[in-house]
Amino acid sequence: MKRPHFCFIGAGLLLLGALLGAQNAAPAAVKAVPVTGGLYLMEGLEGGNVSFLVTDEGVLVVDSGTTPEEGKRIVEEIAKVTDKLIRFLILTHYHGDHTFGLQAYPATTVIIAQQNTADNMRRLNEPRLRGMMEKQMPEMIAAQKLKVDTLRKKRAKDLKQEEERLKTLESEFAELQALRFVYPGVTFQTKLSVFLGGQEVEVVHLGRAHTDGDSLVHFPGLKVLHAGDLLFAGSYPYIGVEAGADTANWITALKVVSSWDVEKVIPGHGRLTDKPGLLKMAAYLSELREAVKGAIAAGKSLEEAKKMAPLPAWKGFERERLLPLNIEAVYKELKK
Repeated sequence: MKRPHFCFIGAGLLLLGALLGAQNAAPAAVKAVPVTGGLYLMEGLEGGNVSFLVTDEGVLVVDSGTTPEEGKRIVEEIAKVTDKLIRFLILTHYHGDHTFGLQAYPATTVIIAQQNTADNMRRLNEPRLRGMMEKQMPEMIAAQKLKVDTLRKKRAKDLKQEEERLKTLESEFAELQALRFVYPGVTFQTKLSVFLGGQEVEVVHLGRAHTDGDSLVHFPGLKVLHAGDLLFAGSYPYIGVEAGADTANWITALKVVSSWDVEKVIPGHGRLTDKPGLLKMAAYLSELREAVKGAIAAGKSLEEAKKMAPLPAWKGFERERLLPLNIEAVYKELKK
């Protein structure tokens, strides 16, 4: 059976897997890959990218992993690299594929986030998870059990497939029930610096972008930026409308950070990239806004606009199913 995981997809709804009813391939082994000067990037994760900095005074981690189990595997992988304690963990934003691994980290770890991220974890994550645990998942499992029983009586050919589906749902439910809510111990508004092992790590909030609480994590001594979900490298982004996303300011923020003294960029999703990667994301968002602006000027309805074909320059982007959601987010933003 393929292993489930939690992530945010769609109009702010918490779903299990990429889409309801979809199963994800078993994850690859988590592996720490050197970036530069004691900074590592985790490969083989199911959701958002995780990086960590090793110093002689301890470890600083950026984002937690998608599930408690994945968080545990990340902690174990860090222990293979160093015996130093995990001192700090910085969250780039509140989405579950960046925060649901928190309970796996040592209780002494100081968790840092922008204030809106901490608020969103309580305002958005917790109610949705409780709703999934208390109502939606039990109802889905009950309905699936009834379906399996009916198929069993009929000796239907798709019985095995539906039995596997039931096992997956039950496994997802068990993992949901094991999830504990862990929150930041330190919050900030616009900028915070962490000093560890002689290195300064800058945590910067440039206003609403992917969400209203995005943090950029800058390692100035290493000339590396962990951009969080301000950058989806090689794929369409998710625009967090449920948490105050603003694509106009998102473009501005990307242009601001592209002026920083940075040589390598860790995206929220996708492979390690560089400054041109930041500018490519800004170009996509700019072209998206112009295309939607044109659709509105032409009198197209939202549903008509959502049927627009991918912009030619972005046809190779992954997660094309997010394009209609991108169009909807920008359409509503411009209509305001």
